[in-house]
Amino acid sequence: MNERYVTHATRIEIVERHREGESLLDISQAIGINYYTARKWWRRWCKVGWEALTPKPPGPTAKSTLCRFEPMVRYVALRLKREHPGWGVDLLLLHMSRRPSLQGKPLPGRSSLAKYLQSYLTRLAPQRRLPTHRPAPTVVSPSGVHVRWQMDFKGSVKIDTIGHVAPLNICDEYSSAPLACQLFTGTTARPEKGVTFRDIQHCLRDVFSHWGLPQQLRIDRDSLWVGSARLEWPGTLLLWLVGLGVSPLINRPRQPTDNAQVERLNRTWFEHVGRGARVHSMQQLQTLSDEAWHDRRHYLPSRNPHCIGRPPVVAFPELTQPQRPYHPAEEAFLFDMQRVYHYLAEWEWQRKVDAAGCISMADTNRLVSKRHKGHIVKIRFDPQQSLFIAKAVDGTSLNTFTLPVIDASYIMGTGS
Repeated sequence: MNERYVTHATRIEIVERHREGESLLDISQAIGINYYTARKWWRRWCKVGWEALTPKPPGPTAKSTLCRFEPMVRYVALRLKREHPGWGVDLLLLHMSRRPSLQGKPLPGRSSLAKYLQSYLTRLAPQRRLPTHRPAPTVVSPSGVHVRWQMDFKGSVKIDTIGHVAPLNICDEYSSAPLACQLFTGTTARPEKGVTFRDIQHCLRDVFSHWGLPQQLRIDRDSLWVGSARLEWPGTLLLWLVGLGVSPLINRPRQPTDNAQVERLNRTWFEHVGRGARVHSMQQLQTLSDEAWHDRRHYLPSRNPHCIGRPPVVAFPELTQPQRPYHPAEEAFLFDMQRVYHYLAEWEWQRKVDAAGCISMADTNRLVSKRHKGHIVKIRFDPQQSLFIAKAVDGTSLNTFTLPVIDASYIMGTGS
C-alpha cells in the first residue's frame, strides 16, 4: 500500500482493530503500511473522532499545478499511469516526451506530476477489498450418520464416448457412505460451466427426498453455492439451506482436507466409474454411477474407522432411515424465513458510497446518503424489521432498504 495515502476503509480498520486491543505495530504490518502512519491516524481519531478519518474529495484541487498545462498533457499522464501502474514519474515523463500528441507542448516537472498523480491515487492504485464480518459456525465432530454431509464437484473428466462430464458427489461424513452422484456436462476450462445454483438446488431436492435433511452440509468456496468465493455476500443456495434448517459449513481457503471424505469419493468415482467407462449417453453413465454407489453402501467393506471394515449400511442400518424427512411438496412448510433473517443478522458489510450516494449489495444499487459520498459505511440486517440498515462509522443511521433476493419465493425458486 502507498505510504502517502491511506484509504478511508483502512483508517477505520486501524482504529477499530486498535480499540479491540491489537497493537499498532501488528496492525501496520498486517495492512502493509508504516507504523508511524498507523499511529498518526490513531492519534487523529483520539483528538477529533471519526470526522478526522473522513477522506477529501477525490481528484485534483482547483489550484492543481497541472491546471495551467493543456488538457492533453493531463490526459496522457493519467492514461500512461493507468496502463503502467509501476512506472515512476521519470519514466512517465520520458514516454510523454516521445508521445506524438504532446510534441511541442510544455511538460510539467517531476514534482508537479507526482503531486498531480497523487490526487488520483484512489483510482489508480489497487484497493484492498472491504472486510465483511461473517458468522463463524461451531464445528464439532458428528456423532452419527446424517449429522453432517459433504458435497463437492469432481474436476472435469473426459469420457471418450460422450465428452467431458462433471460429477457432483455427496457423502455422509460420519460413515463416508456415498449418498448421491449427479452428473453434469462439463468443460476443460471449468468443470461445472453452465450449471446454475438452481440446478444444484434441484439436485439437492432429489437427494433430500431420498435421504432426508442433514443437520449440516460442508462445502468449499465454489461461488456456485456460496455466492462469492470471498464470502462477501451469501449466495441464494446458502440462504435456502439455512431456511431449511441445514447449517452450511464452508471450508477454509485452499484447505481441501476440510472435506477429505468427499475428495476421496471423487477419486473413487474416477477409478471405479469414470476411467475406461464404455457408455454412449449421460443416462447410461448416471446409471453406472448410481449402481457403483449402491454397491459401495451395501456390499463393499469401508475403510472408515466407524464402520470397522463393514459396508456403511451394515454398520449403520439407520443410514437408510431419514432422520429429518423431506418432500418437495412440503418445502414451503419446512422453509422458515426467520432462520434466514437471523443468519443475515450475523453478517456485517462495509461498502464505499459512490458519487451518487449509493452502494451496491447483491448486484443491486441502493441509496444511502449523498452527503457521505466517498465514505465507508457499514450495513447490518435487522431481523425484526426485515430491513438492511446502513450506518456511518460513528454509528449514525443513514438509510434503510430491502433487497429483492431476500424473498422466500425467490430463494426457493417458486416465484414467477
